[in-house]
Amino acid sequence: MLITLAGRCIGTAHIKQNKPLQDFAAVTSDRLRSYAYALVADGHGGDKYIRSGKGAEIAVHCAVDSINGVLKEILWDVGKKKRSLIEKNLKLICIKTSLKWKEAVIKHYSENSLSKEETELLESLNITLPLQEDDISTLYGSTLLAAVYIEYLNFWFSIQIGDGKCAVIKKDNSVEFPAQLENEKLGFGVTTSLCNKDAPNEFRFAYGFEKINGIAVMSDGLADSFDSEKLPSFLLNINDNIVIDSEKTSNELKEFMPKLSEQGSGDDISLAGIFTKRRIQ
Repeated sequence: MLITLAGRCIGTAHIKQNKPLQDFAAVTSDRLRSYAYALVADGHGGDKYIRSGKGAEIAVHCAVDSINGVLKEILWDVGKKKRSLIEKNLKLICIKTSLKWKEAVIKHYSENSLSKEETELLESLNITLPLQEDDISTLYGSTLLAAVYIEYLNFWFSIQIGDGKCAVIKKDNSVEFPAQLENEKLGFGVTTSLCNKDAPNEFRFAYGFEKINGIAVMSDGLADSFDSEKLPSFLLNINDNIVIDSEKTSNELKEFMPKLSEQGSGDDISLAGIFTKRRIQ
C-alpha cells in the first residue's frame, strides 16, 4: 500500500514582489493504492509569463491524462520487461502531455480574455497584440515533473521538462537523483519549458525495475533551498515520518515550507511524493 503527499507554498520573494503562487503540486492513486502518481509544475516567474500559475496547474492535469492514456500499455511492457516498448511509451507520454498542454492553454486563453491589467503589462513589455498561438502559450510557460510508482510490479518512472529534481529513495535508504533527468545546461535562470516550440523533444525520462521506499519530485525552489548534502536528509526525514503518521507529516511539511523559502531560495516551493507503507526499524 502506498502513501502520498503533496504541498506547495508561495515564495517570500514572490510576496515581496506582489507576485502570485506559480507552483502546482498533486498526487493521485488507484483505489487500492497499488500505484500512484506524484506531480509538480513550476510556472515561470518572468514578467511576460502572466498566467504561468494557471499553466502549471494545466500541466499537471494534462500529465495525469496522458499517463492514464498509456498506463495499460506500460503495465504490459513492464510485465514482459520490454525496455524498448517502455521507452517508446514514456516518450509518447511526453509528446501527449506537451500537445495536450498547448491545446488546453490556448483554449483557456480563448475563454478568458486578457484583463486590463494584463493588457497594460504586455504592452509595457512591447509585446504585440493580438497574440499569435506561440505567444499565447508563452504566457502560461511552465516546467513539469511527474513520477509514477507501480508497487506490485516493483517499477517506477519519471518524466521531466525544465528544472527541479526527482529523488528515488532506495530500500537501503540511500537517495538517488536519476542521472537521465539531469541537464547541465539548466540553471541560473535558464530552463526548458512546455511553452517552447520543441517541448516534446525537450523532455527527459528515467525508470527502474526495483522495490523502493519512495519517490519524490520537487520544484527548483525547494531543491535550491538545500545544499547537496542536506536535501537527501530532508527527504529521508519525510520518508520515515510519513509511515508513522501521514497526516501529521503532511501538515508539518506545509507549515515548514514558508520558513524554508524564507531561509532558502525565496522562490515558490512545491513537493509531491509517493512512499511505501512499511515497518520502521
